[in-house]
Amino acid sequence: MSEPKKKVSVIIPCYNDGSYLNDALQSVLNQPYQNFEIIVVDDGSVDEVTIKFLKQVSHPNIHVFYKVHAGVSVARNDAIAKATGDYILPLDADDLLGASFLEEAVNILDEDQRVKVVCGDVQMFGTRKGLKKLPEHSMGMLLGQNTMAITSLFRKSDFLQTSGFNVNMNEGFEDWDFWLSLLESGGEVHRLEVVALYYRIKKKSRNFSLSVEQMKRLRRQIYQNHKDLYAKHFFDPNKSFEYDLLVNSREYKLGKRLLKPLRFLLEKLR
Repeated sequence: MSEPKKKVSVIIPCYNDGSYLNDALQSVLNQPYQNFEIIVVDDGSVDEVTIKFLKQVSHPNIHVFYKVHAGVSVARNDAIAKATGDYILPLDADDLLGASFLEEAVNILDEDQRVKVVCGDVQMFGTRKGLKKLPEHSMGMLLGQNTMAITSLFRKSDFLQTSGFNVNMNEGFEDWDFWLSLLESGGEVHRLEVVALYYRIKKKSRNFSLSVEQMKRLRRQIYQNHKDLYAKHFFDPNKSFEYDLLVNSREYKLGKRLLKPLRFLLEKLR
């Protein structure tokens, strides 16, 4: 008799995201892989749409818990503490899970104990659109920038070897900080060539509305939290998230366009 597949706990923190939550839940319920539970932790929502929707949720695989508002890190940690699954998959309440990701990711963790995290590509939708193919994992690259979406699969047993999601990083980058903690003792990352996450970009999306000062403060905090890792590994500054922000900025792209005819003219004059 074959061993039953591992049970997955999909954890969804929710703070005033009731208008999107049903779509997130349906993206999980529609998965070909069905051995899962969904744990929704309401992080003290005050929005009437959210409050009403959560009261109406009724599904044997969905469990809703309520807590005082304390931020996404505390909400995720509380959800994982309640999880009964061997594998953990975080999903934000305003995003969608890729159609085939769960089944393929479970198969990878079942087959290879060396793999700690299974991730995939990110399809953006909303105010920004486009497919983001994440790079192959290396610790040097991960120290430079976050190379995995929060919706990646990992073992609860590995999570319990960390301090969880850092509660002091509610401004952002808490997922990046967590991946560093999870992988600092070793382990492989497997990237599937499928969309793991449909990432909704809103006008006030947290990661796209950080100020320069906030990003500097969060970068310093990442360094403080993982000094030993930074001491062991070199990362190429050209692979840092700050460099990516620069080369993808409008000013940089405009400058490149303006320099092109100037360089052509200078070559003619030589």
